[in-house]
Amino acid sequence: MKFGILGFGNCGRALASGLFLSGVAKAGDVYICDILPEARLHAENDYCSPTTDDVNVVISNSDILFLVVKGHSFEELADKIDKRKLAGKTVVSFMAGVPFEKIYSLIGDVTLVRAIPTLAMATCEGVTGYTKAPLAVVMVLNKLGYAVETTPERIETFTAYSSCGLGYAAYLMDAFISAGEAMGFSREEAEKIAVLTFKNACERGDFLNTVKAVATPGGATEQGVKYMNENSLYDIVAGAVQKAYERMTR
Repeated sequence: MKFGILGFGNCGRALASGLFLSGVAKAGDVYICDILPEARLHAENDYCSPTTDDVNVVISNSDILFLVVKGHSFEELADKIDKRKLAGKTVVSFMAGVPFEKIYSLIGDVTLVRAIPTLAMATCEGVTGYTKAPLAVVMVLNKLGYAVETTPERIETFTAYSSCGLGYAAYLMDAFISAGEAMGFSREEAEKIAVLTFKNACERGDFLNTVKAVATPGGATEQGVKYMNENSLYDIVAGAVQKAYERMTR
């Protein structure tokens, strides 16, 4: 199976890394297109992948074509696509906020899947929401981590929750680290403690019961949890996710 990646920024690189790490692809199976010479050089040096700035070359050399560019960039590139070359290909769009109808209007009636991944697909630990897809695409997405089929109407919930979620999690981690620095820990000490603390919480699972187990009545943890509840932390997090969703669907 041959893969084409159109766009080699952070997401394109994560995809390429996951394809090779999972064993789905080997050298020569992935053809990469990017207009930036430095991006192509990175692909050639780090992944031994053939590269080009000609989208039609990538299409000709792939069975599954991944669109990993911004929507406005794809509108410009679409004019350069020889639509006849898409016959028999499967197109997987990673473009958040670009609906089926828009993509069809640009490249015609192709076999099209929309998918919203996370950058952790680079290490095969990603989360991907995808619309109905051929078995070969489903197999690939599952190799990249946890993959869930959804409807076209709900695909942007994966953008707001899992794709954007990396940023939310990192933001909360940084806030916890900053609190440690305010208590007198060095940045390095605070970061180490924070990473291990969050890691331990993840490994324990059953998060609400973990809170109850640690926050004993009258103790210090209970006071901290009470403060977060009084300041509506749950509502703040839910509101952030909702704002992201509204941005993608307006």
